[in-house]
Amino acid sequence: MPGGVVSCRPNDRGAAEAAPARGVTSHAVRRSERLAAAVSWLGVAAAAGMFLVLVMGATVTTTGSAQGCGRSWPLCQGRFVPDFAIATAIEFSHRAVTGVEGVLVVALTIAVLALYRHQRPIRVLAPLMLGFLLLQAALGAWAVMYPQQPAALALHFGVSLIALASTTLTALYVRRPGAMLAAPAARGGARVATWAMAAYLYVLVYSGAYIQHVQAAPACPSWPLCGAGAPLGPEAIAVDMAHRFVAGGALLLAVGLLVVYNRVGPVRPDLVAGAWLLVATLVAQAGAGALLVMSRWAESGALLHDALAGVSFTTAAYLCLRVTLGARPGVAAAATSPPELQPEGVR
Repeated sequence: MPGGVVSCRPNDRGAAEAAPARGVTSHAVRRSERLAAAVSWLGVAAAAGMFLVLVMGATVTTTGSAQGCGRSWPLCQGRFVPDFAIATAIEFSHRAVTGVEGVLVVALTIAVLALYRHQRPIRVLAPLMLGFLLLQAALGAWAVMYPQQPAALALHFGVSLIALASTTLTALYVRRPGAMLAAPAARGGARVATWAMAAYLYVLVYSGAYIQHVQAAPACPSWPLCGAGAPLGPEAIAVDMAHRFVAGGALLLAVGLLVVYNRVGPVRPDLVAGAWLLVATLVAQAGAGALLVMSRWAESGALLHDALAGVSFTTAAYLCLRVTLGARPGVAAAATSPPELQPEGVR
């Protein structure tokens, strides 16, 4: 340039101004990714904790430790740290773990609503997760402070299942929200069959919990048929055998659901894999039921059976989520867009 003066042309100025902007954007993206990863791991911890709460609650029921803290709640025997007997230790540890899990679920609810509140699945799952945790705690307190009928006590386990499923689904969703929304929509028949399967499993699990609370299991000491058991009366035998027939029906329905997923388009490998997992867990649960009978209702067999019930119901709930979230045109592409750029159907 004349006189040795270097001029700054318009495109040079634009490049100089764009460089800091790109740096700021890159920093914001990395920060967002770190936050999403942290929330994802928080979801894993909350889901694992909810499963532990379910198993420990089953331990309380199986060992008859529900009154280990007396009629006191949330304290144990009227104290923060009670004198420990075995039943007291079981009940107190269950309450302690539930308290920690409550903190995790509240933190996860706040985090997912802060990061993903523009996405409709989170606006459903987050309140469901927190609401059923609170309902689970309220039913537990009610059962401790006021004697309940077996039908109400069995409902506590059913509420625990929904709390476990909603927490696990939230954790799975925040790990890969784009993939959840990108799958092609399932046909109406597949959606109806999947939700019907989940409802059927809920009835099955409730009947099993009811048998535990009325202590009707010894009425049928052989498997798969009943045989001559303890003199508990025809009602106990009828409840026991009804549960076994419903369990057999659940396995057949799961196989049917697998056939539906393979034959009804579009092909969804995620649904097929989930159906296989559901069939496998139901087979394992049936085996655990047989082991429970043959071991004369050993506590380890009862805990394994209850834990598998949680896994099978959560698997069915996962399938419900996947068939419900099938992508509509334009939704998959917008799944990971900023909230202000997303179509109304995603928000």
